[in-house]
Amino acid sequence: MPEGYSYTLLLILLCPIGAVVGSFAHAIVKTINLEEPPTHEDDIQLASKDLRAKRGMWLTLRMILGAILGLVLGLYFVGSIQETPATLAKIVALSIIAGYAAPKFWEAQEAIVDAKLRDISKLSRESMSSDNADA
Repeated sequence: MPEGYSYTLLLILLCPIGAVVGSFAHAIVKTINLEEPPTHEDDIQLASKDLRAKRGMWLTLRMILGAILGLVLGLYFVGSIQETPATLAKIVALSIIAGYAAPKFWEAQEAIVDAKLRDISKLSRESMSSDNADA
């Protein structure tokens, strides 16, 4: 394998894995009480089969979104890094943080796209109004 391709392959493999780990960590934080562990038997209840299936689907989809973000992050650095283990470790650590923050990233991205679409729609309506007024 030509030199450099091993780091490219490692970025493409390890960044999505790191982002999945980060997504899983965030899901754990959202699920448990971080203040204190359960202290009574009544503190923990098992969910119904339907709810467990929905939570499993939610967790799977959340981790897939994290993996997609990790892949994008890894691809961003392909060919632009010093090919050392330390640099690779830093980028993988960044992918873990990105996976943890993935829900906020996707929400922010959605808000940006939504705002741009609203602006385009507003400009289109204004243009149509001025065309009608000129006629």
